[in-house]
Amino acid sequence: MRRLFLFLGAVFFGVCMMHPVTARASAITPELNEAETQFNKGNVLGAASALRQALVTVYNHSVLKVEKAILVKSKPVGFGMIEPRNSNKFKANETIIIYVEPVGYHFARQGDVYKFGVTADFSVTDDKGNILGGKKRFGSWEITTRHRPLFDFFMTLTYNFTGIRPGKYFLLTTLNDRHGGGSTTIKMPFEIVK
Repeated sequence: MRRLFLFLGAVFFGVCMMHPVTARASAITPELNEAETQFNKGNVLGAASALRQALVTVYNHSVLKVEKAILVKSKPVGFGMIEPRNSNKFKANETIIIYVEPVGYHFARQGDVYKFGVTADFSVTDDKGNILGGKKRFGSWEITTRHRPLFDFFMTLTYNFTGIRPGKYFLLTTLNDRHGGGSTTIKMPFEIVK
């Protein structure tokens, strides 16, 4: 009898552990099933479309995050087409360029139109955390696509700080999802040298 209770307890524990995963996975199960059906029929375009819809569901159940934020030498010409900067040291009045790949933004959909976007705030602090300046909504992006949502999205953040003295600083950029997916902050250390 004790073995039976231990077995039933283990099954109950397993079901409890799986329940959150099952509940979360169920939101994308129809799209995944459709992707598999289309793939098995040899319809690659249909399978890819269903997988994109599953990813829209995943993004709309997520919160905004940043997959990559890196200092670069110049403005990129496309997604992932970057030349990283080897140092975070800048001369006064030198342009600071940050390449950013946000993920988990929410989509607003109307028929075959997909929209997503972010706004950006920034502040500069010294190495002790004292806020030296900044601006709310210094940038705003809204992307609209038809027929297909866009996931390979990047942003270029460009900063010019005139009159800043030599020293170590932090540049905090907060991205805000325009369609309800929260906010995330990028904290980038930089140094102004003579």
